[in-house]
Amino acid sequence: MPVESERNNLLQAYLTAMLIEEIFTEDHEDLEAAFQRTQQDLNIILAILETRYMHPRIHVPKSTHLNIAFAYAQEPAHHPRFVNMIRMEPQSFAMLVQLIQNHTIFQSNGRRPQAPVEWQLLITLYRLGHYGNGASVMDIARQAGCSEGTETEVEKIWVEQHVGLGGLWREGWVMYDGTIIVLFEKPGLDGEAYYTRKGNYGLNLQVGNVPSNL
Repeated sequence: MPVESERNNLLQAYLTAMLIEEIFTEDHEDLEAAFQRTQQDLNIILAILETRYMHPRIHVPKSTHLNIAFAYAQEPAHHPRFVNMIRMEPQSFAMLVQLIQNHTIFQSNGRRPQAPVEWQLLITLYRLGHYGNGASVMDIARQAGCSEGTETEVEKIWVEQHVGLGGLWREGWVMYDGTIIVLFEKPGLDGEAYYTRKGNYGLNLQVGNVPSNL
């Protein structure tokens, strides 16, 4: 069940209060008073909808340990640790940064500049390479030392919209990828065969894109 936002809860509470007030309001209320009360209610509802932050913004202490990945990249003996964190070799990571760093999505004309491209890519790959309770937006943001909004922003909606750099990888093939479809419970027949490295029971779905199925 989706969690209601604080804004929606406040709006529902006020609408409920309006309904209760309407029930117990004297019938002989004059038209002008009713109009003023309705106008006041509409102004309050509009204020609730247009107020961006429902509470004062409080500074959240931030720290990160993800930048240790750059230290791992400098020493070949530590490359396996880099791969464990980011799921790709340092050389491939550096090449990917070069491919995307000049894209307009990483250019900002606002007062506050964007984070370096390599840092945005690092956070994105770190999140994509993790699964389960430790891969929530809040958890990744805390480990990356950034806000939850920043952690979401660095995923870049353009990846979904453009499937790569202006279609550069749109026609790619000879690719395989997979994911685990988690089962509700352990199957009754040969259940142990469905146990995954993620600590649950699931089916391994593999998707391939090869010339034979184009």
